[in-house]
Amino acid sequence: MCTGRIDPAIVAGAFKKGLDGFMVVGCYFGDCHYITGNHQAKAKIEMTRKLFKHVGVNEERLAFRQCSSGEASVFVELVNEFDRKIRSLGPLGGDGDPVKAPEIFDKLGTAEAVLAGEKIRWVIGKRTPFLEIGNMYDEIFTEHEFNRAIDMIIVEETEVQEILAKLKDGAQSVKELAKSLTIPTERVFRTIMALKRRGMVALAEVSGRTPVFQIATEEV
Repeated sequence: MCTGRIDPAIVAGAFKKGLDGFMVVGCYFGDCHYITGNHQAKAKIEMTRKLFKHVGVNEERLAFRQCSSGEASVFVELVNEFDRKIRSLGPLGGDGDPVKAPEIFDKLGTAEAVLAGEKIRWVIGKRTPFLEIGNMYDEIFTEHEFNRAIDMIIVEETEVQEILAKLKDGAQSVKELAKSLTIPTERVFRTIMALKRRGMVALAEVSGRTPVFQIATEEV
């Protein structure tokens, strides 16, 4: 029922527009016409659920379920069960979510940017090779190790997108960014330096003895 071509960024974008719930139904493992499509779909949904939880969206709003194409009654029950769950949570950004509206939509914008990024797409694309074949050093990851790596990347990439979003509102110092985003100063500094090396952030000015940074432009 699924090919693994689900785009997590589009899913986050749909929630940003007000979607209250999203469920993907795939074939049983070992019984998929697309061989690994259901595994890929499940991995993408689980990663997106982790990110949703991190930014303050109830991860139960997003689900992956399985049934065969011949199990119509099972499919109906899965849909009804999910419908009941979403109705119990209520509208997006309400009592069912850690972060409330309208702030939740900014958080979903951050999630969408993270999921559209090259780093997260590359890692999720490497899931099967890393678990079954290994990396370039022939090191095979366990499921637990791979999930830990995903968790770290989610935190790092979320902070990157939050910092970029703040800088789009105007130039700021590392301390100002750290205070407004409640991220440790040393992590903000490390991220700013990495973004500067990538040409995404530039020094705007030095106010007193404090460097102030801005989004890099073609003129910089």
